[in-house]
Amino acid sequence: MNQQQKILKHLKTVGSLTGVQAADLYRIRELPARICELRKHGYDIVSEFKRDALGQRYARYTIAKAS
Repeated sequence: MNQQQKILKHLKTVGSLTGVQAADLYRIRELPARICELRKHGYDIVSEFKRDALGQRYARYTIAKAS
């Protein structure tokens, strides 16, 4: 299973993924690049920017709900 497949499976089963989670769970260090590739393949992935307890900004990715 390649990195894109791992990300898609995680998004579909768990619901969301952050860079820290991707690095810890799947050893994926360039999550934004993989997300960009998935978007180019037609997946509607939403980026939600948040701040952690120390004020560090990060993105949480989800697949958009079909309307």
